[in-house]
Amino acid sequence: MKKINNLKIFVSIFLGYISLTLLTNCTGENLKNLGQGNAVWSESVFFRGYYPSTLVELTEDIIIEHAETLKKNNIKYTYLFAGPFSEEGFIPDYAFSDFAINSVKRLKHYYPEIVILPWIGGLQNKTVFLDDSIWVENAINDSKRLINTLSVSGIHFDFEFFMSGDPYLDELEVPGGSGDVDAYGNNVNNFHKKFRKLMPDAFVSSVVVATSPGTRPWKRKTTMEELMVLTKYVDQLSFLYYDTFLSDQSEFEENCVFLLKDIQQLKAASPNVQYLVSIGTFINPVEFQKYRNMDIENIPNSLQTLRKSIQKISRRKQIVDGISIFCNWTTDEDEWEEIYDNWTKFKTKWRKR
Repeated sequence: MKKINNLKIFVSIFLGYISLTLLTNCTGENLKNLGQGNAVWSESVFFRGYYPSTLVELTEDIIIEHAETLKKNNIKYTYLFAGPFSEEGFIPDYAFSDFAINSVKRLKHYYPEIVILPWIGGLQNKTVFLDDSIWVENAINDSKRLINTLSVSGIHFDFEFFMSGDPYLDELEVPGGSGDVDAYGNNVNNFHKKFRKLMPDAFVSSVVVATSPGTRPWKRKTTMEELMVLTKYVDQLSFLYYDTFLSDQSEFEENCVFLLKDIQQLKAASPNVQYLVSIGTFINPVEFQKYRNMDIENIPNSLQTLRKSIQKISRRKQIVDGISIFCNWTTDEDEWEEIYDNWTKFKTKWRKR
């Protein structure tokens, strides 16, 4: 009997060792702390019923393919584009249509575990006016109506502030930038605060630019002081770690570590928020190549750098709760495979909030 018990103990220890080994790669990297609450920004075809660039109609096969792609690649959240807010603060009518309602149902049918969050927002001083109380009131009320109409659990807000100084963007989008740069952070926070008060039980997702000090994106960075307030009103926050203006790998790694340390600080203050790091799978036009060095910001290097940076900070604690991918319509099959090989295949225990 004693020999049998000793054998059971040995087997238990051996199986535990094997389990730990399977979650550790050959370099000793702990893969257990790679959060897998992954997300992707998805196009408006699922609400419009057609592709706006080609007018090709949405079919059941396209819905099935999207659902299967999300499931195969361990994506838990899809941000379905519901269109930018109008200049008056309203969401486009197509997002409230019977077609949109049915698309949500069909996606859930093919992938029951997926969390569908309509994606709404826009560019400050173009269609977004967060400093206008009437615009804000219209926007939060229409956002509530959208959640209730689609019978979804929440929403993804994507507000953008373009800094002045880039000749191409100044001419293309908002001449002179998006306005009062100092007031913008508080305006964003006040919007989320008002929406949280209106819908206390909704799942609220939002997105900001990475806080890393050495990056130079064309969008305004949110300060840590502002983020400490914002995280009181959201359930999930993505940090865009692309368009960094970096061309040196050591600087890319260094700034990734800076970002993760900021996330670690935010997580200590607001531990129930999910913190995601965003990568880009985009077409790289000439005008943006100074921001996007694809030798640095390609998918494998971005994810390997993120994993390496996580290990530098903590080999045990989960700092990042997942990655968010911009965007589904520029991610081909090979790129999905790169995402899978470098992050999403390392499935860990995940708790939906």
